[in-house]
This record gives sequence, C-alpha cells and structure tokens, in this order.
Amino acid sequence: MIRMGSLQLIFILLISLLFRLVVNYFIPITQQINLFVIFIGMVNLILVFIIIRRLINFKVGLLSSLLYAISPWTAYLEIAANPYIFLLTFLLIFFLGIQFFSINKKIYLLLTLLVIVVYIDIFNQFTVFSDIGLLNSVNEYRGETNQSVFDPIGKIIENKYIYFSEHILFNVLKQFTPSTYFSNQAHLLGFSFSPPIYLGFIIPFMFGLIKLIKFFPKNRKYHLLPFFFLLLPSIFSKNSPDLSRLVLIAPIVFAIVASGIWELILNYKRKKYAFLLLLTIFIVGIQFAITLVDIAIREPIRLQMFLGQK
Repeated sequence: MIRMGSLQLIFILLISLLFRLVVNYFIPITQQINLFVIFIGMVNLILVFIIIRRLINFKVGLLSSLLYAISPWTAYLEIAANPYIFLLTFLLIFFLGIQFFSINKKIYLLLTLLVIVVYIDIFNQFTVFSDIGLLNSVNEYRGETNQSVFDPIGKIIENKYIYFSEHILFNVLKQFTPSTYFSNQAHLLGFSFSPPIYLGFIIPFMFGLIKLIKFFPKNRKYHLLPFFFLLLPSIFSKNSPDLSRLVLIAPIVFAIVASGIWELILNYKRKKYAFLLLLTIFIVGIQFAITLVDIAIREPIRLQMFLGQK
C-alpha cells in the first residue's frame, strides 16, 4: 500500500513537471526557466499531499496534489518565479510543523498572526491605497457634488475614507466569488485566459464545501481564522482579486475540491453521484484539452500584447 502510494505520488510529480515544461515551452514568461522554482513547486505539491493526508485521508491528499499539478494557477506562477510561491512553501512548512506539535489554540493563533504580519511586511504592499483611479473617482464625485445644493452632504458621504471602505468591502466579496477561481475572469499574471481551476471542478467543490461546513468540528472553528488572514494581500491589491496573491489559499481550494471528488467516488453506485462524477470528468477533460491548445496557440500572442502594453 505504501509502495503503491509512493508510485502514485511520483506519477503526479511527473505530470506536474511535464505540464510546466509544456507551458514554459509555448509561453516564454521568463527568458529561461528557473529550475529552482520548479523544484519549490514540487516541494509544495508534496507538502500539500502530506498535510491533506493527515487532515483528511490518503486519497484526498493524492487528489489535492493532482489538482496542484494540473492547475494553470500554480504552474504559471511557478514558471514566472512569483514570490508568493516561495511564501506558500513557508506557510505550508509552518502549518505542517503545527500539525506535528501539540499547540494550544491561543499560541497557534499568535504564531499564525506573527507569520501573517511578517509576510505582509516583506512581500505585500497595500497597493489599493495608491490606486490613482480610485483617487480620481473620489475627486470627480466631490467636484460634482460641489456644484450642487448637496455640497454639505457630499462632504460627508463623498470622501476617500467612505469610498475606500466601500471598495475594500467589494474586494472582500470578490474573493468568495466562484468566477474568480473557476473562470478566466481574473487573468493570471495579467494576460492569461486560462482558468485557475477548471470549471468542471465546481461540482465537486460544492460537495466538498457542504461536507466541510457540515462536519467541521465546532471546537476548531479558530482554524478558519488564518484563512481570512491569507486573503488580505489580494483584498488590499489594486488588482483585486489578485490570483498571484490568492495562490496562498490554493491548497485549501484544492482540498475542498478533492474532498468533493472523493465523496462522488464513494457514492458512485448511486445514479446521481455517478452522473455528476462522469459529468465532472467530461467537462474537466474537455477544458484541459482546450487549455493545452490555447496555451500552444493563443497564450503566446496574449503575452506579447501584454508585454507591449507595459
């Protein structure tokens, strides 16, 4: 069993490597592929497998690592040597360390908060506050109200604090929109039309999410707090939702999808579950093939157009 599991994980690692080599061959995001970053990606894949295996089970761990391997989300960012890939490695190692040691919830939360503060200080800039477009919008609205009888009211409701608060709230909501993760609405690295996660996986995602909500222990609700902290870099980005920063929660999304897939597999003998599982495989298979063709034909053109606009 252990040997078979090791062979399966090695096979997934080979799939991950092959997919990244294919992407890098057709899309020269960088002049030369950074093998060290690819290695870090492999480390992330293994860490995702180990953590999910310990939290849920072996099969879900394998499925989560497979999703990491074939996702354009992680592949593009690794090839581009995005700094958040390294940060993801650090956070996965940090979380794995917490799993191995018995730590009470107060210390756990303090350590998590410390990690979040450190990575925000090192990697993240709250670029939303320097967004010229937002500042111009506030000035435009203030100029319009100044010329009307509502000028006194405008000074209260049309100011940068309220406007930025509304914008931040809107950004928060966008982090929880399925289209952010299962469509190409938010472009990877600013140019790619490849979806972070293939649309067909939204079916098992819903099953996995329901299962998580239903069976998550009430005495461990505090484990959800770090998840919201991990959203902060994207929320406060002027390009929110920023998939480069949201990659920090990618393992969580993969685990939810994998849990849903495993739920469908376990109930395969029931017609409804069998239909949904086959539908998922069909949609993902078609979309994966289309994505590979798109990477080979259209993505290089989009990258050149994006670079030309910069």
